[in-house]
Amino acid sequence: MVDSGTLPIPDLPLEVELKFALPAKDLPRLLRHELLAGARPRRQLIASTYFDTPDLALRDRALSLRIRKNGRHYVQTLKANTPAVPVPVERQEWQSPLTRAKPDLSLPELQERLGDIDPRQLQPVFVSRIRRSTRVLHPDPATTVELSCDRGEIETPAGARLPVCELELELKRGESDALFELARALNRKLPLQLETLSKAARGYALLSGDDAEAARRQMRLLVAPETPTQEAFAAIAENGLRHMLANDRAARQGDVEGVHQMRVALRRLRATLKLFKAIIPEERRSYATGETKWIAATLGPARNWDVFAGYLAPVAAAFPGNAGLGALAQATAQQQEIAHAAVRDTVGSGRYTDFVLQMLDWLSRPQRHEAAAEASLLTTTPIRQLAAALLERRYRKARKLARKFGELGAERRHKFRIALKELRYAVDALAGLYDRKAVRQQSRRLAALQDDLGLLNDIAGMHRLLSELVPAEDAAGIGEAAATLRGWYGRVAAECETKLARRVSRFLKAKRFWRQAEAA
Repeated sequence: MVDSGTLPIPDLPLEVELKFALPAKDLPRLLRHELLAGARPRRQLIASTYFDTPDLALRDRALSLRIRKNGRHYVQTLKANTPAVPVPVERQEWQSPLTRAKPDLSLPELQERLGDIDPRQLQPVFVSRIRRSTRVLHPDPATTVELSCDRGEIETPAGARLPVCELELELKRGESDALFELARALNRKLPLQLETLSKAARGYALLSGDDAEAARRQMRLLVAPETPTQEAFAAIAENGLRHMLANDRAARQGDVEGVHQMRVALRRLRATLKLFKAIIPEERRSYATGETKWIAATLGPARNWDVFAGYLAPVAAAFPGNAGLGALAQATAQQQEIAHAAVRDTVGSGRYTDFVLQMLDWLSRPQRHEAAAEASLLTTTPIRQLAAALLERRYRKARKLARKFGELGAERRHKFRIALKELRYAVDALAGLYDRKAVRQQSRRLAALQDDLGLLNDIAGMHRLLSELVPAEDAAGIGEAAATLRGWYGRVAAECETKLARRVSRFLKAKRFWRQAEAA
């Protein structure tokens, strides 16, 4: 799994575009769409050479530098490529013409952004060779969109190759709403998958031998104190959406961690919608909440069986050759296969892509959508003025349950675990407004408590899944193996319960950093 960090993005001119990956066999069908009728294609061969230093200094600064041949001339492009795999709806770039295929960093704008990088160190690191078919579309009189179909490959100097087949929509004139509407119309004809990796990102992964589609943690986002609350909400929600998108391909491929990270992203996104409920139009919040629940409902069984398989593995290893445990493992693998097939169907559907496009459209400019009249003032209030109240509301919900923890049954324990998650997600989302050390301490405390509750919840879930796997006529000895598994994790649960009471007590005694900040 790739661990994402926080990197600044340089202030460059923006291009507004959407990219979709699609199988080559589906391309002819897409090009027969009625919206493309009458748009004559312009075809060209495009060779782009990407440059970097031997130690890949540009990549490490989230930048890519390429030179593309254009007839007898060349075009140099510097792009910002956030390494945590964002959807490139608005990518920052700087272009300049060249007379030869050699980087020229003499422009003041580039010197300012490239700093101490020595242009003499730049060398070709990979090449993309693309056959591009371009059509100019006019969805309405005020809008011009360039639709490009790219097929080809990326190649490194060592000869490693990666095929490319993608569709790109770039807004040339007009408002971005029309770009999203066009993408949604095409998606209704043929389910599309957003391509979250630029060619540069795929090229660097090919160069280094990394898995470009590996599961990824969420990018750390630091919201500035003076950010209007509406903009803060949009940034936090979009960060959660990008986290989901950064893992959907891994999830489609059956990657256990990809499914897990997608579920985390969806929980964070739902928690954000709840945290900022007062400033979100009810119809839009209801739609977003409903769709995230729909996706999560498919991911849930896959995650449950993956976790179950993880708990089964050490027990099976401790009793090698046990027929019952072997049969149990086989039955579990079958359930995993069924659950992951459902994930592929959901995440590969047009409904999933339509949800993503609607969310990206909304979050790119949330001010276009009227908030409720009573919330209109809140949307422009700096987030620092509301953050403490938002955190306090989440905290009190968790504290109310924590005070009666010893009396809580399974259902209310589950509610307590959810309340802690929502508090932790709120703390993470608003971390940039407070002292880093205080935030880190609180976040670690919440994470430890959440982990213990999660372990007990997993063990309870394991019992439920075992009841599904033990057949009425158990010739394979699965029932005996299930009893072994229950006994093994019964001891684990008992040890966890002892720690849990202490951690709940520490949670209740811990100081609230947001109240300390208000008092300072």
